[in-house]
Amino acid sequence: MQFRVLGPPAIYDDVKQRSVQLTGPKQRALFGALVVRLGSPVPTEELIYELWGSSAPDKAGNALQAHVSRLRQQLIELEPSRANTPRLVARASGYVLQARPDALDSVQFRLQVARAKRMVESDPQAAALMLRKALGLWRGRALDGGSRGPLCSAAAARLEEERLVALGYMCEAALRAGQHQQLVHHLEELVAAHPYHPRFKEQLAVALERCGRPGEARVVRESVQRPSAAPAGPTGRPGNVRMLREAGRAWPEAVRAGGAPVTPQVPGPEDFADGVGSQGHEIARLRVRVEELTQVQHALRSEMERLAALVEERSLTRRKDSA
Repeated sequence: MQFRVLGPPAIYDDVKQRSVQLTGPKQRALFGALVVRLGSPVPTEELIYELWGSSAPDKAGNALQAHVSRLRQQLIELEPSRANTPRLVARASGYVLQARPDALDSVQFRLQVARAKRMVESDPQAAALMLRKALGLWRGRALDGGSRGPLCSAAAARLEEERLVALGYMCEAALRAGQHQQLVHHLEELVAAHPYHPRFKEQLAVALERCGRPGEARVVRESVQRPSAAPAGPTGRPGNVRMLREAGRAWPEAVRAGGAPVTPQVPGPEDFADGVGSQGHEIARLRVRVEELTQVQHALRSEMERLAALVEERSLTRRKDSA
């Protein structure tokens, strides 16, 4: 059995060689939260917040238990031999999904990328092939297709960043292997999809030069080196700059705050209706980045609480053993 998160959350049946889709956004959110903490208990409170956020129903614990039972039954139907030893069990005031790490497609992806990175200089052609194979594990956006709380959002953001890094290494290996002709169109698509990613622009410039298109390469390089101009005066809307600075200050405050996760108030697109050109795109990118960092903060807080509980548990065990 394989667990898949590089796209919509899914379970892959190795025996029947078929992908089993999870029904409903809550089921996908539950599966995603358990998978990103594979082998570790996820507290009930975190799972409730992951599924319902601040709008949890009155009997959220019972509702969560029903979702867990359905997911456990689905796993047992795929592996009848584990009926008495289910993968999904209750533990430490929460639930844990048990499986080997290599059952997760994201782990397979990371292993293949790490192996390929070591080969980029010595055997770029083989490295490019291996990286294409690793990137072929992706079926869409990470953990897509369901409502996502802090755990899944933070994991998805990390995976998407890893995917961009792997794409960068794949393009580098292909360039080293002399595959610049085949790479130009792919790099043009990457630059269009990720305009603030300078590595793709530099690689596109190199590929264009090697294809005998120096003029186009120069234009691409100039777009990397030319900083975005910030309009001054009345059209610059100083109030927008002030809001961005306040949003930047709000995030560290949210990190220090205790209790329930806090999302800072970030200016939305309507606040920049008169923004023009690259400044408008940069503002939108900053807004998304602040939201992503907030989600990462939520996940870090949860992980720190889990580690603190584990340390305390081990400390108690040592004291009992020494008594």
